[in-house]
Amino acid sequence: MNTAVTEKHIYGKKIRTNNQNTDAILNLWEEFLRLNLKGDIYGVYNNYASDFTGDYDLHIGIEEKFIDESSVIIPAGNYHIVEVDHADPKGVFNAWVDIWKSDIKRAYKTDFEFYSKDGSIKIFLSVE
Repeated sequence: MNTAVTEKHIYGKKIRTNNQNTDAILNLWEEFLRLNLKGDIYGVYNNYASDFTGDYDLHIGIEEKFIDESSVIIPAGNYHIVEVDHADPKGVFNAWVDIWKSDIKRAYKTDFEFYSKDGSIKIFLSVE
């Protein structure tokens, strides 16, 4: 399913990493969650070196500005949405594995995970 997304400014924490560096990704999530910020949370992937096998920037944040943050813009555009089984502790990981195996024509521009206050999780993929 595709949907149009309006531009969003996300403020939070950032690292440069890749999918083989799971410890750095988990550490960034732990650091961000310790801030106890309220509201919807975004995990934004951009500045891809190549595809899902290469390096990228990962920003974890919210739409509200706070002190000592990094920021990223989610560009307006059409995104392919993947619904995540949020009842499964490995739901996000499993969704990404399915995406990597899929034939979705990814653009590798800006992708993001959306963690809603209501508990639902969706992954938005930039597509060609």
